[in-house]
Amino acid sequence: MVPKFEKRVRAFAIDTSGVFITAILSLFIPKPFNFILIGAAVLGFYIMPYFISNGQTFGKRVEKIKVVNLDGSDASIAKLLIREITKLVLSFLTGGIYLVVAFFAVTEKEVSRTIHDYIFKTKMIDLDTTKKHKTDPVLGKGEYAKKRGL
Repeated sequence: MVPKFEKRVRAFAIDTSGVFITAILSLFIPKPFNFILIGAAVLGFYIMPYFISNGQTFGKRVEKIKVVNLDGSDASIAKLLIREITKLVLSFLTGGIYLVVAFFAVTEKEVSRTIHDYIFKTKMIDLDTTKKHKTDPVLGKGEYAKKRGL
């Protein structure tokens, strides 16, 4: 199943939020140690999860999505790490413009791929197998509908 655009953005936001919260907390730590803490947060949120769960960072696990090769097989750790580092470096060098362009270039027809997915020949898959109907209410049923059995 192809994950929606929102799932990819939320997964990246979860990982990035962890790094930024750590960066904010590191403001209260003496100089050499705060850079070590930020580096550990970057490694801990963006890099290390690929060694624990192949194809998933913490944000991807929460959103139940995974990075795989084009044929659906598990991508190698080296490919996943280079893909992630490339995405982070391009994001940093362009001041985040790369992320905006990449996320708006997501294809959701047959496969979910961004620019870095095309470069590394990967795709994102949705691990959530529950079927959501378009008629399902977003916020749930109201009290009136529940009383009427609707």
